[in-house]
Amino acid sequence: MAHILVTGWTPQHQGNEMLKVTMSKDKPAYPDFIKKTNNWMVISPEGMIKTYAVYECPDDKILDGIKAIGRRYTYYTQVEGYKYYPEILFEAQDIINMFL
Repeated sequence: MAHILVTGWTPQHQGNEMLKVTMSKDKPAYPDFIKKTNNWMVISPEGMIKTYAVYECPDDKILDGIKAIGRRYTYYTQVEGYKYYPEILFEAQDIINMFL
């Protein structure tokens, strides 16, 4: 099972607008094989609302998963100043093994 981390940043003054967009029924749905496992929010020192979301995706559907997540998060970019960055997470031991 692959894990995908998406970090998003929203200017604090756009918080209400982001809430409207997030609650919208029009946003793209995730496919059934994507499961959100965690979701956190903080206020960054730069005054941004920073979000972290972790998704699980079957290994054989990583490309489709990244595309689906991208469609959803691109929808949020209608909020001025919003940006996001997706990353595929690896087990630490898997990365260490690459260097052994």
